[in-house]
Amino acid sequence: MSISIYTQVYNTKQFLPQCIESVLSQTYQDFEYILIDNGSTDGCKEILEEYARQDSRIRLICFEENRVAPIWMEIAQNSGTGRYLTVLDSDDWWEPNYLESLIGFLEKNNLDLAVTGTANYFQEAQRSQVMRQLDEPVVFNRRQFARQYFKYWTFPSTVWATVMKADLFQKADFSDIITEKLSNGSDTICMLKYMALCARIGIDNTVLYHYRIRQKQVSRQYNPRRFVSNTYVYEEIKGFLTQNSAFDAAKQKWRNVVYLNLLQMTLSLLGESDLPDGEKLEECSRIVLHPYTAAALADHSAEGNQVLNQVWNILFRAEDPVCPHIETIVSALCPKCGRAVTGENLPLFTRELGLAAALRQDDSDHLAAALLDLIEAKRYTKQYDLGEMVCALAQDKPLLTQLKDVGFLRKYRAVYWKIWQGSILEALDDMTGMLLENQVRSSEEAFLQLYLSAAAYLEQVPAFLFGKTQLAGLYQRRNQLEQYQAIVDELKEMGVEEW
Repeated sequence: MSISIYTQVYNTKQFLPQCIESVLSQTYQDFEYILIDNGSTDGCKEILEEYARQDSRIRLICFEENRVAPIWMEIAQNSGTGRYLTVLDSDDWWEPNYLESLIGFLEKNNLDLAVTGTANYFQEAQRSQVMRQLDEPVVFNRRQFARQYFKYWTFPSTVWATVMKADLFQKADFSDIITEKLSNGSDTICMLKYMALCARIGIDNTVLYHYRIRQKQVSRQYNPRRFVSNTYVYEEIKGFLTQNSAFDAAKQKWRNVVYLNLLQMTLSLLGESDLPDGEKLEECSRIVLHPYTAAALADHSAEGNQVLNQVWNILFRAEDPVCPHIETIVSALCPKCGRAVTGENLPLFTRELGLAAALRQDDSDHLAAALLDLIEAKRYTKQYDLGEMVCALAQDKPLLTQLKDVGFLRKYRAVYWKIWQGSILEALDDMTGMLLENQVRSSEEAFLQLYLSAAAYLEQVPAFLFGKTQLAGLYQRRNQLEQYQAIVDELKEMGVEEW
């Protein structure tokens, strides 16, 4: 037998006859066709059984329950009589000369892997569009191909639309794909492992494979193993390039882009899934916190921004304010601003675009200023603890770490902001003037405590003593005699007898 064809089937009854007929009507007829029913429940099994009765080249393997792993891969490594092998998805189809053209291309150029172009067929729109096609065929040895992999990688990123040598395929180690049950993304991992054994690789300039895109296909549904597959692809790309002395800084950047593109699809499906908020956010947290994700996002690429937008969309749509993963994700994405965000106050960021923009940019200055604007305008102060949020942002500003009273922040915003920006001496002068002119009539104790902290920080002894006397006077007026006496005693110890 010249070639073994593998089609794994799961609930594609509507498209299955076109798939099988495209094989049986090939101009090249020396093949065996191994059809694998992966626990279909829609009547596919009966269709497969009928075709198997009609054509002796068809070998039918049935599983009663659906299995997540790519079963065909394990079967192809342990059975099959063809010199070559190829794969056809059960909702796709071939041009009639698919086998004749690809096998001829492989044998003419002494290849271990032959690849053809692909046309996407959009089921809902019922239209086709060429997805990948070269102007001219290319043939490389493995090392040459590794150096050019970033240009051509989409062609051998799927097991379908390729013809491989069966003996090489059986030597490859696909155990991690099978044991980890890597379904989505397993094609790229499989091809990288296979290409590591190839001597020569070629891509034809034909378009012989039709790939059907439909909303309910398995590859477009969220699977928690999808992200695991993303990380395996990231690792395998580096392994393949390194093995062939083709990995460098430029390839690393490109590898990050590939990984981020994979994450975009993963996050898109996650966001559209019916998972409860808690599970969505747990998955999102797992993705965001992974070191590969951090490394890829560090390039600050357009693809990275798209990934971040998808994460934010998932976060902002969440309706579970007590989910712990919200704060974990935000803190990872925004180390400075994230400390001001909780599940309870996250809805505020969906209402105020300025807050959301500052948060996404991790700009604590702009976020604090925007929150102070809301406090000054007396907006949201009853629904959210805006003072606590500003205080959280000020954790690296020692003089401000205890100030959270919205009344103080509203009344003395100008002084507060000067200290925030590091103009502490200017702020101290302003505060001295306000005290001398008797302009401090609310939040007096907080004002004086800040004044004393600023004076101590700047080692301004006269200002510090002045502040102490002002605070003692406040306690005396309030009849807080214990606090008053403590300051009097402190001033005496400092040698201030009259004040």
